[in-house]
Amino acid sequence: MNYKTPLLRTILAVCMLGTASVSALAQGLKDAYKSEFMIGVAVNQRNVTDPAQMALIKREFNSITCENDMKPEPTEPKEGEFNWENADRIANFCRQNGIKLRGHCLMWHSQIGKWMTDDNPTKEVFYQRMKNHIQAVVSRYKDVVYCWDVVNEAITDDKNSVDPYRQSPMYKLCGDEFIAKAFQYAHEADPKALLFYNDYNECDPVKSQRIYNMVKAMKQAGVPIHGIGMQGHYNIYGPTEQEVDNAVTLYKKIVKHIHVTELDIRINTEMGGQLRFSREGAAVSDSVKQHLADQYARVFNVFRKHKDVIDCVTFWNLGDRDSWLGAANYPLPFDSDYQPKLAYEVIKNKQQAKWPLPQKPAPAPRAQRQQRPPFNAAFAFPKVDGVNDDFKPSSKNQPGQEYPQVNSQGYVRFRVNVPDAKDVTVSLGLGGRGGTKLHKFFDGSWIGQTEGPLDEGFHYYHLTVDGGTLNDPGALNYYGSCRWESGIEIPAHDSDFYAERLDIPHGNVQQVLFPSASTGKVRRAFVYTPPTYGKNKKERFPVLYLQHGWGEDETAWSNQGHANLIMDNLIADGKIKPFIIVMTYGMTNDIKFGGLNEFTAEDFEKVLVDELVPYIDANFLTKADKKNRAMAGLSMGGFETKLITLRRPEVFGAYGLLSGGQYEPSDIKDKKQVDVIFQSCGSKERPDAIRESTQRLQEAGFNAQGFVSEGTAHEFLTWRRSLYHMAQLLFK
Repeated sequence: MNYKTPLLRTILAVCMLGTASVSALAQGLKDAYKSEFMIGVAVNQRNVTDPAQMALIKREFNSITCENDMKPEPTEPKEGEFNWENADRIANFCRQNGIKLRGHCLMWHSQIGKWMTDDNPTKEVFYQRMKNHIQAVVSRYKDVVYCWDVVNEAITDDKNSVDPYRQSPMYKLCGDEFIAKAFQYAHEADPKALLFYNDYNECDPVKSQRIYNMVKAMKQAGVPIHGIGMQGHYNIYGPTEQEVDNAVTLYKKIVKHIHVTELDIRINTEMGGQLRFSREGAAVSDSVKQHLADQYARVFNVFRKHKDVIDCVTFWNLGDRDSWLGAANYPLPFDSDYQPKLAYEVIKNKQQAKWPLPQKPAPAPRAQRQQRPPFNAAFAFPKVDGVNDDFKPSSKNQPGQEYPQVNSQGYVRFRVNVPDAKDVTVSLGLGGRGGTKLHKFFDGSWIGQTEGPLDEGFHYYHLTVDGGTLNDPGALNYYGSCRWESGIEIPAHDSDFYAERLDIPHGNVQQVLFPSASTGKVRRAFVYTPPTYGKNKKERFPVLYLQHGWGEDETAWSNQGHANLIMDNLIADGKIKPFIIVMTYGMTNDIKFGGLNEFTAEDFEKVLVDELVPYIDANFLTKADKKNRAMAGLSMGGFETKLITLRRPEVFGAYGLLSGGQYEPSDIKDKKQVDVIFQSCGSKERPDAIRESTQRLQEAGFNAQGFVSEGTAHEFLTWRRSLYHMAQLLFK
């Protein structure tokens, strides 16, 4: 065909111009940067099912990251139960369209399945769980995933911390070895995949050095870390171009691959990957749009400069509508309608910034700052099937405090205001298997609910906040475990016997100080006197010397034990004759675990028998003889009771062991030396031992009674019930 005539030459030129224009419109970011690095995007399920959004992805990007659907908890919410549907949908989209897929992420403290660490596993059990998870996920997608963010955000944000690592459950259990193991397991599953350590605030000089030090040490130890992921959660005020350049320059000393993994730029002053942030953004004026475009221009200058090591730059979400930061933060090159912004044109055309970096505004006065919305319990604690929604503040709360709360089944809800904390755990829950992990609510408080109901009665507990042991500011404190602990009360079905009744007279609990020559100290005791005490000066009263357990002190029985209320109710109901109870410190708490065999209680025996008993008889209206004197104790206090009553049979006429062992007929030389023996424990302890020992004592002719507290363990409801039953046997 002859194209040399003027008319045909003109027609051909027009056609060629039209073709070029269409081609230019079809060019996306991936095409603009084909000689530098891949351009990626994090996607959700809507992005890969909506035709218009799918077309936008295919036009602009040649790498995809699952925003959430490949993270540990979404893929394996329960051990061994995998949820592949959403991740498969995104992986299939990549397969069908020839787009590379970045794997994100295999281990992350914030979205790890609770089953992996919350039952307080051994390190070996945790490693097996981690290996099973990592290798299942990596193996499933090895045909389409070319690289993985293996470990996410393991370095602390605290610049003053001596320990560079985040105090995550994985780190507390395993130290930094868990990082090495994660990379090892991923490499075993797919030796061809590039493996990245990924973190935010990666341009901060302190944190970047810590990331560098960690990766360098790991690589020197043979850990297969191939690259560093710079998340890139920036704002229009920073980081500076030089700070980004410094970070890349530092990292490229130890790795050959750097990916910008989660790029977005906020128009407010916040920065980083923390999950606590404002979604309100700022007013989007033309100048703000220019500042956003300029900051993208600056960071892409650095990325292009280091194209020898930067393989991929990924935007964290397709458009502002999808952004984890909220559309009002205006963070991405595409707006909420997926239309390109000024920033898009600047990035695509590789333009330079027009204006200098803006100065960060000063914080608004406190009164003008945005207030957090009020706490909404219904939103914070959604209904759970099988859990009654009748939660009330615990009876052991500080005055005016709403949390912790307890429901009629024994479930407990916690709320603690520690907004700057990184990790908060309550020691209660999970049957002693690690406690209850709290999570941060939008108002900055940490909230959580026990996985199951607790036993009825009183429980000690404490908080672990970023590795430190603290008490719950909402709860009253009780001495236990050799320290003042928080306390909570789970209402018992039979609590009437220790209720504070309005219709009866009450006795008195008073502190006394008595001299102890054997210890060279003035010691303390608490003395319960019944309501009638002192009204008739001629009336004298029997005395029960009642001992606490290990880790507790002389306050235990009248505080968490409610001994005074139990006595008041028994007396008012005519079930016992009034008697005095004396409670003093049993000198138990210096005994270390493993040293019980050497414990003789001889020092305490001198204090109790030779000093306190004479002091009480001299200063109170007592019946000062063996028949009207009894000794009992719970747990280690029971151990002391057995030792002292057997060594000093002339002092006490009745014995009580409450979860404190048993007497045997061979222990007691003369049957006449004891009027009554009481032994007890909870049904979750060793009830058969109590029943069998009591039977042997009875068969040998002793007045022995055994009691088993149904449904309780080594705890105060066991001992409250025990005191209730024992008191009715004494001083007959």
